[in-house]
Amino acid sequence: MSNKGILYGIGAYLMWGFFPIYFKAIHTVPALQIMFHRVVWCFIFLAILILLKKEWGKLKAQVTKPKTLVIYTNWLVYIYGVNSDQIVETSLGYFINPLLNVALGVIVLREK
Repeated sequence: MSNKGILYGIGAYLMWGFFPIYFKAIHTVPALQIMFHRVVWCFIFLAILILLKKEWGKLKAQVTKPKTLVIYTNWLVYIYGVNSDQIVETSLGYFINPLLNVALGVIVLREK
């Protein structure tokens, strides 16, 4: 992995670490509505990028994957956890995630 990839990974986990502060600030908005806003605004942003790059086939292939529904469900559970005052539990889940990924890589894939 390059240094750029490591920086992207650290940046992503830092963002997820600070998201509870933002979600708590908008706790009066239902979690489902927050998730739908994220999906819609991400779609609009990505649609513009895809329009500029002319790669509609790749978008259709990604949207029709069942894995995409799992990602939406993950977002919904995370936002719901923060909105229901379970910030420590949800943050701990996202802290443990990379540790579990490394452990599975070592155990299952025999990574060093």
